[in-house]
Amino acid sequence: MQLTLSSKGQLVLPAPVRRRLRLQARSKVELEEREDGVFIRPAAKAPAFAPIAYPPPGSLKVNQRLLSLDKLAGPDVGPDAR
Repeated sequence: MQLTLSSKGQLVLPAPVRRRLRLQARSKVELEEREDGVFIRPAAKAPAFAPIAYPPPGSLKVNQRLLSLDKLAGPDVGPDAR
């Protein structure tokens, strides 16, 4: 299969190839340079984010110095201000 490189350096993949590889507009592809030419393949999907492991309630220890600073700040400042 031959493709033509545009004056902007762009290649157009034929529609049957895009459909077969499930490529849509703005899909990412990887280009690998090899001794005999180049190899183009769909980019690997980014891994899903791992869930945040929150500590169980009551397991965090509050620093006494921070508590005294909150009291000095007054009732309208800090975590108890509502």
